Amino acid sequence: MSTEAVAVDPRALKAFNRRRAAARANEAPIDWLVHSTRTTALVALAKRFGAVPTTPVIVQSERGCGMQALARLIHDEDPVARDGRFRTVPAQFVSAAEMRGWLNQGTLVIEDLENLKGAGQSWVAEALEARGDRSSPRIIATSRYSVVELLLRRHLSQELIHALDVFRLIIPPLRECPEDITPTAREFLKHYGDALGYPFLRFTPEAEAKLAAHTYPANVCELRNVVERAVALRGGEDGEITAEAIVFYDGPEDKGSRERLGLPANRPDGTQASALPTLAEMERQYLTTLIRELNGRRTEIARVMGVSYPTVLKKIARHRLDVRAIVSAELSDAPAE
Repeated sequence: MSTEAVAVDPRALKAFNRRRAAARANEAPIDWLVHSTRTTALVALAKRFGAVPTTPVIVQSERGCGMQALARLIHDEDPVARDGRFRTVPAQFVSAAEMRGWLNQGTLVIEDLENLKGAGQSWVAEALEARGDRSSPRIIATSRYSVVELLLRRHLSQELIHALDVFRLIIPPLRECPEDITPTAREFLKHYGDALGYPFLRFTPEAEAKLAAHTYPANVCELRNVVERAVALRGGEDGEITAEAIVFYDGPEDKGSRERLGLPANRPDGTQASALPTLAEMERQYLTTLIRELNGRRTEIARVMGVSYPTVLKKIARHRLDVRAIVSAELSDAPAE
């Protein structure tokens, strides 16, 4: 593995930390999310893993499923790490140069393990080798990819993935645990109702039925946003949240956005009418969006994507994108001054 230093823009790291602090302000305690047999068993397993000091864990789930909450639970259960700090860092920022001084007691959560660079892999490997030392951190790695998919990524060391994969936790998406939806929504309702001065809010049966029928592509994060939106709308009287106040941003009013993203239209009940697009299709749409927003400037596109300039050219060629046409279309859509 390479041990070269990775230059990281300090502004990018500060921006990440600000976003993380904002997210933690609205982070749901893990007990809010645990109601089904499946999630109850998952949390019990996480507590057992946490009781084994310094042992690494891989947490896998879709976005918005509560990976941070589960990682914090493991930290709180660790008899050694819980006396230290709980810190999160995105994998692309991990390197020997950036992590200097971080080998101390506590828990380090590495987000998006699939983005770990060569220098970051070397640092993590060294940290794992030192985990018998009580001053070394407990490492929890999170990813939306399965361990099998991570092992297939050429830039990742298979030895490192195996070393991290001592304990593995897989958080199910909310749509696979429908019995969690209503109790979790009630927890969010009480939280936001108390915060806004409406301590006695409750859902009508119709509102709860509407909540339960949705598929929640963004999982618990989306459920939280829907409930916060409902509290703000207050679609009822006498402390009731009616079905009219339950608004999902993937209905007819958002049809254009779904089409631009290449996502299938939803049925009226919120379920998906067809399969999601492939990764290649999403990459093509992402490139198209960057070309449009950055007026076709390849250097800026490469910077935003975190890849080299030649890689951007290859991707544009592979997807057969006409940069000039995309930029011209955007200009033609701009309102006249």
